[in-house]
Amino acid sequence: MMNRDNEPIRSSSAADNDIGRAIARTITLIGFILLEYIRSGRIWIEIGAMLACYIALLRGEPVIGVEPEHFFLTSGLFLLGLTIYTVSTVVSLGDRIQGYLILSRRVGRVGYLLGLYGSAIVILVTMYITLALITSLFSGIAGLGLNGWVLGTLPLLLNVGLLAALLLMLSPLVFATGWRLLVLFLIALAFSSNFLGSATVETLNPTIQSLLRGVQTILSWPLVPAFSGFALSLSRDVQRQCAGHPGGPGIAAGRTALAGDLCVFPP
Repeated sequence: MMNRDNEPIRSSSAADNDIGRAIARTITLIGFILLEYIRSGRIWIEIGAMLACYIALLRGEPVIGVEPEHFFLTSGLFLLGLTIYTVSTVVSLGDRIQGYLILSRRVGRVGYLLGLYGSAIVILVTMYITLALITSLFSGIAGLGLNGWVLGTLPLLLNVGLLAALLLMLSPLVFATGWRLLVLFLIALAFSSNFLGSATVETLNPTIQSLLRGVQTILSWPLVPAFSGFALSLSRDVQRQCAGHPGGPGIAAGRTALAGDLCVFPP
């Protein structure tokens, strides 16, 4: 069939086949990047950091074990730091002349970026699961069952995904320098309440104070799921989060976006 411009009309099955081939090419690209990452020896830095985290911070008494709150707090902070390194390394691995040759083999820009993102996520999730297994086998995590581990793990991995996406967005592969500086400025403005003391803010014009607080409130909303997820991983109490009670340190009272989503599917 032809459309009004005498161009062939593609059937839905052909479009579905194109989507399937694009997904298959992206998965193949993820495997290629992971293989290159392992062959280059970069993976040993993640492995060494994971073992150092366990030996220094999570090697508790075999009989007593590690407290769940301590495990999720330590592993959460460790994952955030490791995400910054891993995503930066994967992006530098992809931002090479050899990497651009893949773009000529029917892998578009979006698929290329998704391949880099997926590779970093696979590495980070593997390191976290390995750290959890080592801790549970050699030290033990007191009173933590499979259900509690899943409730504490999902928010941490969601935070890793958010941070990895932000770091990829700020890379030269996505944004130009001007846009990256703008995003960094907005992030700094969202956190400016932590840097500007109340005495400094009080010296400003009342109109400027109102504008500054309004901008800080608006820009801080995208950060709510990340902080809420971190607190939810420590408390692992979705029902109490749904009821609007503070589940742990670092979370404001009331429902949050992440806790609200989990309330739809209570454990």
